[in-house]
Amino acid sequence: MKRFAKIVALICLLLCCTTSRFAASAAPGLRTEWGFTAGIKHPFAKFHTGASTADLSSKTGFTLGFHMALRIGGRFAVQPEIEFSHLKINISDPAMNFASAVKCNTLQIPILASVKLGVFRINAGPVFTVMDDPSYADRNGEKVMFGRIYPTISYTIGVSVLVVKHLYIDARFSGQFNSTDNFLSYDAAMRGVDFQMNMRSIQLKVGYIF
Repeated sequence: MKRFAKIVALICLLLCCTTSRFAASAAPGLRTEWGFTAGIKHPFAKFHTGASTADLSSKTGFTLGFHMALRIGGRFAVQPEIEFSHLKINISDPAMNFASAVKCNTLQIPILASVKLGVFRINAGPVFTVMDDPSYADRNGEKVMFGRIYPTISYTIGVSVLVVKHLYIDARFSGQFNSTDNFLSYDAAMRGVDFQMNMRSIQLKVGYIF
C-alpha cells in the first residue's frame, strides 16, 4: 500500500501542475476543472480452466478516483483520471478441497475524451494499469500472487450526468483487448492450474466537481 500511496501522490502532483499551467494560460473557450469520485465496481471474470473443477466468483468492490478535465468549448473535453479500486474474487476447487479469496488492489489511469449530448456527457478512452497486485492465501496460509487481472492497456466507455451544481453521477463499462495469464496454486508444492482470464466490469460512481 505504501507503493500505491507514493504513486498516487506523484500522479496527483503531476496533474495539479498540469492543471495550474493550463489555468494560467488557457485560451478563450478553454477551462479546467477538478473532481473526485467514489462508487462501486462489479467485475465479471471470463475464464477457462480446462478440465479443472476450479471456479471463480467475482464480488462487488469499491473505487475511488480523482480527475482533471480540460473543457473545450461547451461540448468537448479531455479528462485524465487516477483511479484506485479494491475487488475480491472467490476461488474454489471442490476436487482439491480448496477455497480462498483473491484480493485485488488496482491503480489505473483512464485518459478519456468526452462529448456533451444534451444533459449527458459520453466518455470513452484507454485505461492504463499502473499497479495490479492480486493475491490470495493457499491452504497453508501462505500468500500467493494470482497474476495480473488487467493488461497494461484496456478501455472504458460510459455516460455521466450533472444532477445538481457540482454533483454528478457516472456509469461506465470497462473491458480488455487481451486476456491475462493466471495460475492458481493450492500449496507449497505448486500444485494447481494455469488459465487465462478476461476481466470486464461495470461502475456506478458519484462525483463532485470543484
